[in-house]
Amino acid sequence: MSEKRKKSWKEIDRQRDRSQHRRDPPQPGGHGRRGGDPSRSHRAALDQLFSSGKISELVKQRDEETGVTPDQAGPTRRELGERVQSAPDRESKIAAIEAYLEAFPRVKDFEVLAHVLDHPDDEVVQDALEQIAALLEEETPRRPRTLIAQLKNVAELNEWGRLRKRAKAILETL
Repeated sequence: MSEKRKKSWKEIDRQRDRSQHRRDPPQPGGHGRRGGDPSRSHRAALDQLFSSGKISELVKQRDEETGVTPDQAGPTRRELGERVQSAPDRESKIAAIEAYLEAFPRVKDFEVLAHVLDHPDDEVVQDALEQIAALLEEETPRRPRTLIAQLKNVAELNEWGRLRKRAKAILETL
């Protein structure tokens, strides 16, 4: 009989390290199968996007779609919307609404539209109701409570029947 030589622990450990079944422990950050740092590859892709000039084309396209021009000297849509929402009294709110509508006739923000429903001119309110209905077909409001309250206000208190009916119809869709 042939005697097997007893292996030392050192030899056993060395043999385990060379095993095909043994894998390296996963590195923190989970670099995955492809290797390399994913944040580096993302940064490289972003750098390439910025250096190629495509990002400016995308910004210009977005500006054309929203009606904002970079050469515009006046306040932005966001600034005017913040003025409408933070107006301290009714007169300044109406002035802020009119300034907003003069600069941007198509309102794309439910919160600003909710404030526009408080305007004394019924034609402005009618236009706001139509914009709300069109915007509801595309998306839902993030915070609908203010909009619902203003729509109920128009539906119950407005003296024009057509505005009350339109506000009730919009409330039913919410």
